[in-house]
Amino acid sequence: MKNIHDSLSYLEKKNITEKEVLAGLGKNEIVMFRGKKTNVLAGKFLAPRVNTSIGLSNINSYFSEVEKIKKIGEFQDGPDIMMDLSIVDCQIPLYKIIQEEIGCPVGTIPYYMCFNEEKGIDDKKLLEKIENLASEGISFMTMHFTGSSELLKKSKHRRIPVISRGGSIILRDMLLNNRKENILLTLMEDIIRISKKYEVILSIGTTFRPSSIYDALDDVQMEELKLQKEIAKYLMKNGVKVIMEGVGHLNLKQIESYTEKMRDDIYIPFMPLGPIPTDRAIGADNISNAIGAAFMIYQGGADIINSVTKEEHTGGIPNINSIEDAIKSAKVVVKAIEEVKFYAALSNEKVGTYVNCMNKKSETIGCSRCSFECPFKLNEQLVDI
Repeated sequence: MKNIHDSLSYLEKKNITEKEVLAGLGKNEIVMFRGKKTNVLAGKFLAPRVNTSIGLSNINSYFSEVEKIKKIGEFQDGPDIMMDLSIVDCQIPLYKIIQEEIGCPVGTIPYYMCFNEEKGIDDKKLLEKIENLASEGISFMTMHFTGSSELLKKSKHRRIPVISRGGSIILRDMLLNNRKENILLTLMEDIIRISKKYEVILSIGTTFRPSSIYDALDDVQMEELKLQKEIAKYLMKNGVKVIMEGVGHLNLKQIESYTEKMRDDIYIPFMPLGPIPTDRAIGADNISNAIGAAFMIYQGGADIINSVTKEEHTGGIPNINSIEDAIKSAKVVVKAIEEVKFYAALSNEKVGTYVNCMNKKSETIGCSRCSFECPFKLNEQLVDI
């Protein structure tokens, strides 16, 4: 694999060798998301990556969503990877627009466009969709393998039993078609074959993530986590690259406990949905998500974070400004974690520089906030003392 190091940042290259990256890839502690223009490495010892999701729920919004993608492509510091979570078919899918306009790796959930409210999911059509997506360059696919009737029954005591859209689709299909196990488990060997053929990463989704911190770490979530790891190990043993999704709503203490259990026997690159550390921040989930994600990364529990918009729990469709704010919030998390992971390299880079609080040259002093009381008037004098 040539020039694997080239996809890393300057700071990462100082922190990890190409040999260590290759070893991480071999153990699935690092994975490579393949994009049309850029490949992205994510996992152990690397800076966190940012995922941004976009999707189409109504065909009438198609051109609006396309315009959002084009705007995201113009951001100075955009997402590392993206997901197309569309639930309706269109002539030119959004993932193709992302591939052309941005070129970053793109993921999706194939059964979002295969589910019928009356008939559920057709096995043949789902496999065709998975292979079609893989052949068209989709980098990773979320699969909710853990949806089961046993865990569904156990979830009845929760405030909200199931909050996962993808997981609920799999469970509804089981009920509609009287399946003994979910369709993804039935088709697993075919999914493995397709994934290996096209080098698609499988993201082990979470069907029973808690929708409230007061349901967090219950027996349902812990049983699902155990199942997720078992499935991940099976897929890895069969030559498939995997990441895992998880969490949902967890308070800061619960994040620590969850991370310990998730990492206790294996390191698999992890992409949390949140964590959302409070149920009382509706309308400000971009902030809540940033707090939870930063805490989980610091605990060693996340490698890819999602840029969650403030509309996450409002039912609204985020506009481009909201999407940009969400990405900026996630990127601040990345920078804060880099200050920890790459402290020595960053500190050495800053040696000899002398800047003001606006990160500008020291001669730019006395801004409109402090005026003649600017502390840099003192700092300038210290040079000569």
